[in-house]
Amino acid sequence: MQSNMPMFMGVNPTKTGWDQDKVNKDEKELKSYYSALKQGVEPRSTRTKDIDAALKLSDKAGKAFDGINLKYKG
Repeated sequence: MQSNMPMFMGVNPTKTGWDQDKVNKDEKELKSYYSALKQGVEPRSTRTKDIDAALKLSDKAGKAFDGINLKYKG
C-alpha cells in the first residue's frame, strides 16, 4: 500500500477503490452474532452460516446451542 494513500476507519482500500460492501457485510454479521449471544446461543464463529446454523439448532431443540463445545446448554 502506498504511504500517501489516506486511511479511513471502517473502509478498506482495494485496487478498484474503497470497499464499503465488505465493511457492511462484516457489520451485519457482527450484529447477528451479538443478537444470538443475547439469546443465549453461542455460534461457532461470526460467519452468517454458523450463526444461522446455531439459531436453527436452538429453535429445533428448544434450548440454546453452544457452538464452541458442540452441545446444548442447560
